[in-house]
Amino acid sequence: MDEEYKIIGGDGAEYGPASLDELKTWIGDGRVAGSTQVWRSDLAHWTPAARYAELQQALARLQASVSPATLNRALRAAGFWPRLAAYALDRIVLGMLFKMLCQWRHWEVPVLPQVINQETAQQFMDKAGQLLPCLLALFVLYDVLLNGTFGATLGKMAVGAKITCVDGSPLSYGRALLRSLAARFTEMTFCVGYLPVLVRPDKRGLHDLLAGTRVVLQR
Repeated sequence: MDEEYKIIGGDGAEYGPASLDELKTWIGDGRVAGSTQVWRSDLAHWTPAARYAELQQALARLQASVSPATLNRALRAAGFWPRLAAYALDRIVLGMLFKMLCQWRHWEVPVLPQVINQETAQQFMDKAGQLLPCLLALFVLYDVLLNGTFGATLGKMAVGAKITCVDGSPLSYGRALLRSLAARFTEMTFCVGYLPVLVRPDKRGLHDLLAGTRVVLQR
């Protein structure tokens, strides 16, 4: 009996079962890339498509069919300044969303005290600490929903940038979650993890390296 295959598409959904010939057709259509997770019935586990010997020739043909000039235009790395602008815009949007959430839930937003001493500083830190988990959850939800659906947050859409996997395939919701959590880790390094965007040719920050993603310009 011939093996059957399933894939996890760029939208995070499962497709299949399909025969080997059908899967090769999907590769030719651009639905399957080397990093796409593929399940084969005799193995019964998920593995990147590039690791299947029977798919390597079809994947090589797909890669060869895209000229370097076309690939460079499609995947031109977004530099530091467009990404900084997108970051700032996203923080403005998230600040507005968080303020609306606080008003809806009747939460008191902590304000820096006019007179700073040990007592007032402790009160401020206590209030901020209570809201921090909600703020982090909002950040992650914002990232995952927008990046998993559109490949970009509102800030990145505004500057014409998009997040993809390293091979150019679309982000899944799982990959978007991984990248968002990696971004929060990057911010915990006092944003030092963003410095590679300045020096690396592919403009990938620490969170991109951890998540296997890159940010490209679409225009």
